Amino acid sequence: MERAVWIILNKHFSLTLDGEMADGKVIDKKFSPGEDIWTNELPRLGFSDEKVQNDYNEFISDILTLFSEPQVDEVLINAKIGEESEYLNCENPLLIRKIEEYSVDEIIE
Repeated sequence: MERAVWIILNKHFSLTLDGEMADGKVIDKKFSPGEDIWTNELPRLGFSDEKVQNDYNEFISDILTLFSEPQVDEVLINAKIGEESEYLNCENPLLIRKIEEYSVDEIIE
């Protein structure tokens, strides 16, 4: 099983995506806002500062827009490690950076 890790960020926030790459798709997505917290869904964090909360909600909305693009899997899978891609079709531009590829089978052995 081949997996990869990407960082998705804008000028305010970052999110780590870990996903399995199979048949030209990124499946079994896991998201982390930081620390050692992982979830199968985009994390819905709450902030006491209303402006920060609005910025975070826009960030999540922008990521949902990114994932609705037909070529998103191809862009993620074909990215070179350390390479940045910019996604501009959203409220605040997103940077996507692949940081690692790994094989679960090799780790288990």
